[in-house]
Amino acid sequence: MINRYFKVNRRDMVFLKFILEAYEGMNVMSTVDNSAGIIRIAIMPGFEDDMDELLAELGRKVSMEPAEWVEQAPAFER
Repeated sequence: MINRYFKVNRRDMVFLKFILEAYEGMNVMSTVDNSAGIIRIAIMPGFEDDMDELLAELGRKVSMEPAEWVEQAPAFER
């Protein structure tokens, strides 16, 4: 999967989750830092172009800024 991270307004998280869930099998959205408004969108291979178009359209409706995020392995994997 290809992970992309965005900073969004916290009030838009539910809206984005609802819309992205409609595209089942293409992506999975999860919140990685609720207080900072950082979400991760995991894109399934082969759907990158479709998701780029969808994310561009969503970016016209809500504020979405690309964000940097470093995933940390869970403590039991370290």
